[in-house]
Amino acid sequence: MTSASPSRAAPRGRWMRVVIAALAILHWDFWWWDDTRVVFGFLPVGLAYHGLYSIAAGAVWALFMRVAWPDHLEAWASAREPRGEP
Repeated sequence: MTSASPSRAAPRGRWMRVVIAALAILHWDFWWWDDTRVVFGFLPVGLAYHGLYSIAAGAVWALFMRVAWPDHLEAWASAREPRGEP
């Protein structure tokens, strides 16, 4: 077997959905809305939170690409003949 069966891919997809749902919930940072504190003397705490959130979202995206990138599509694209040749 060269490709993963759907039953083997399901658990991987489940934890990814949970992480995406957690990130979606954390995106609504209602707990910082009334906070007037600043970070580093100039940055509102809500903006600092979103900066860290963006870094975390990028890290999760990189992890997903490493774990769940569809290698079979890469192999399919590499095996095709270049355009213009019969």
